[in-house]
Amino acid sequence: MKTKSQKTSFFSNLSPYLKGYKLLFALAIVLATLSSLTTVIGPDRLKEMTDLMVKGLAGNIDLAKIGHIAGQLAVLYVLGALVSYLASFIVTTIIQKFAQGMRNAIADKINKIPLSYFDSHTQGDTLSRVTNDVDLMTQSFNQSLVTMVASTVLLIGSLIMMFKTDWHLATTAIISVFSGFALSSIIMVKSQPLFKKQQMNLANISGYVEEIYSGHNIVTSHNARQQAKSDFQLLNDKIHSSMWK
Repeated sequence: MKTKSQKTSFFSNLSPYLKGYKLLFALAIVLATLSSLTTVIGPDRLKEMTDLMVKGLAGNIDLAKIGHIAGQLAVLYVLGALVSYLASFIVTTIIQKFAQGMRNAIADKINKIPLSYFDSHTQGDTLSRVTNDVDLMTQSFNQSLVTMVASTVLLIGSLIMMFKTDWHLATTAIISVFSGFALSSIIMVKSQPLFKKQQMNLANISGYVEEIYSGHNIVTSHNARQQAKSDFQLLNDKIHSSMWK
């Protein structure tokens, strides 16, 4: 398990690659927050419009007020969609710039490390760090950074609206949510080592395939094709097992 200092070191090592994007990140967070607020406010306005329709069934329906609320909702949802798109666009752009910086830094590092490193590590493992590991990191950032902030705002706003509507239903929903969080935490603790193992197995099989293809003539001349197939099957079974779990 990583210690607190190791986690701090991890984020501090990544900070240089995100330097210069702080204002854009802040803007994306603000836009994501606005998008979440429109999602929270919309149902409350819909409830008000529905109440007007129900009350009007016994008499005259206030079409003017209903039309006014419908117009507000249209503007609200269009605005929410726009700010959500802008937030996603900004974050995706930043993350791709981050990935580009990471790959350039890895390429510079590879050019400086001694040749003895390549004697003890497969080429596929090195390539996997440039491709698979960086891609996994960028995908994780893209899916979690702004989404986490927007989801927090949405959660708080939804709780306020739920208690405003009916505290009994709100309490039931909260108990269900916390039960889900507890279950998710247990699953995450169990799954994190498997994700690490999956990436390691992916690097191993990538390195093996690269070396077998580049040394195909040597494998054939030494009549080691069957052994190569057996070794590949073993690596393939390992990555299948880690991905299935």
